[in-house]
Amino acid sequence: MKRKIFIILTLFIISFFILYLLPEEGFKILKINSPLSIYIDLNKNYIFDEKTPVTIENIFYINKNTDYSNHPVFKNLSEEQKLFLEYKAFNITENLLKNKHVDLKNGEIYIKNHKYTDLIKESGFFYDESAKSQNNLLNNINNINLDDYVLYNPKNRKYHKLSCDACTKIKNYKIIKKEFLKPSDTPCKTCNLTFQNVSFIKHSAPDNKKTKSLCPSKKYYENKNIKVFFLDLNEIYKPSNKCDNIACKTLEKEIENSKHTIDFAVYGFNNQPEIFNALIKAKKRGVKIRWVFDISKSGEDYYKDNQKLADIITDYNTDEQYEQSNSSAIMHNKFFIFDSQKVFTGSANITTTDLSGFNANYAVLINSKELADIYKKEFEQMYNGIFHKYKNSHPKPQINIGNNIKITPLFSPQDDILHQKIIPLINNANKYIYMPMFFLSNKDTANALIKAKNRGVEIKIICDATNSHTKNSVHKLLRTYGIKVKTENFAGKMHMKSIIIDDKISSIGSMNYTNSGNNRNDENVLIIENKDIAIFLRNTFLYLWNKIPEKYEHFDPRAESFESVGSCYDGIDNNFDKKIDFMDDGCKAK
Repeated sequence: MKRKIFIILTLFIISFFILYLLPEEGFKILKINSPLSIYIDLNKNYIFDEKTPVTIENIFYINKNTDYSNHPVFKNLSEEQKLFLEYKAFNITENLLKNKHVDLKNGEIYIKNHKYTDLIKESGFFYDESAKSQNNLLNNINNINLDDYVLYNPKNRKYHKLSCDACTKIKNYKIIKKEFLKPSDTPCKTCNLTFQNVSFIKHSAPDNKKTKSLCPSKKYYENKNIKVFFLDLNEIYKPSNKCDNIACKTLEKEIENSKHTIDFAVYGFNNQPEIFNALIKAKKRGVKIRWVFDISKSGEDYYKDNQKLADIITDYNTDEQYEQSNSSAIMHNKFFIFDSQKVFTGSANITTTDLSGFNANYAVLINSKELADIYKKEFEQMYNGIFHKYKNSHPKPQINIGNNIKITPLFSPQDDILHQKIIPLINNANKYIYMPMFFLSNKDTANALIKAKNRGVEIKIICDATNSHTKNSVHKLLRTYGIKVKTENFAGKMHMKSIIIDDKISSIGSMNYTNSGNNRNDENVLIIENKDIAIFLRNTFLYLWNKIPEKYEHFDPRAESFESVGSCYDGIDNNFDKKIDFMDDGCKAK
């Protein structure tokens, strides 16, 4: 027995040291001499060699030691502006590179397939020799109010105005916003008068009363021809097959009230007996029902009730023939067309996790024959066996459904939704952009958000805990540029795929902001121009935002762990590792 224990311990120790000593992929950053001079462990021996920095050429940043008096663009920079811009450039570089491993390709530094030079130029605090680049930086400078910032010495916790020579001689000073000063911080005696009116903010958990007031009194918005539904993951702690919320009941009612036709395209149908039975009853009373659903490359389906329903409602088609040659594309829609008059769609699959409200979702019901006709054209292609990139594009005009509500329907992959619509909306935002998002990995969208942040737009994003741990998520990159991103910490998923802008425009649909969603999958998105709907969605977003602790704005909770409320008791494999609840490592010890 002792021998067995000894062998096991020995193997464990050997395994530990092997794993510990294994080098990480890429090259270690040893020292950041400047944003454009970086020491990399090219020999992978962790020995610092001052003679071999990697230097970045043809890109520049403002620094306090350079005379710009003869520069055509930057000749009027103040010493405070130069100090701020130099600090900002270093800060961006450290966030991107400090203690990281990088790749080198053709002399270029890459961070997880992102070219370092592209990332720093996109920040708006670096420039090249082009006039456009320099003017963009100047515009960025003009949008910064230096009166909002102070020099801060973390060692003695004193703060100074940016022009204070005493503080700039300290090696580890910081530049922070005045609003982040604490009452215990003290002003420099020399520049005390500048800060007589500094106001302090409290860094604490969200006020429960404030959170409660943001929660809409109804979980839906209703107008003459439209209903928008909010499925709140805060209220359901386990998936349910009961159709007992307003969104599910509305869908069930529309099925029951249909007289002639129901056409629907769903990615997932699983264990929703009331919706299942309503469709069977509709067929029995003579309603013509047709549908399409997704089939994986293996021919199997994650959602078992798809095939069960197909055995009863046999007038259907799938994308199976395309899956054999293109496994990366899926039929990801979730929409119903009732009597060629109404459309029900959104981000929710017809499942115990989505339609129950266990996951956060938006759904919408719209009464518009014009909109139904557009959706029917899309449906007909898939019903006739044409999916993904093989579909034909068709006209999708903006539709007025009354009461100042304009809707533009869009479909992937033909409409290139991100580049043709979402990114232009981001580029035109003036006040705020809020995004509840299941999966955000599209780099062009990330770049547009960074530029919006740099011109002063408030941006807040809530992302899903599972997807925040995938390598393609851009949420950490966005945080690097000061964009506020919270990762949800609930058992259910942040399954929405929406954007809300300036109390004017919002979107609801099935498409994640990913390359697959935009370029390969069958998806649908509605762009809604209406103030009241945008405000309703804005309030639901802020309600969720305030429910998530501030600490998850800086790091990501695991989807199945005690960090994510209820995830160790919900009977669901939240992180798709084939381990449920206390079988998962995250739930084994508190």
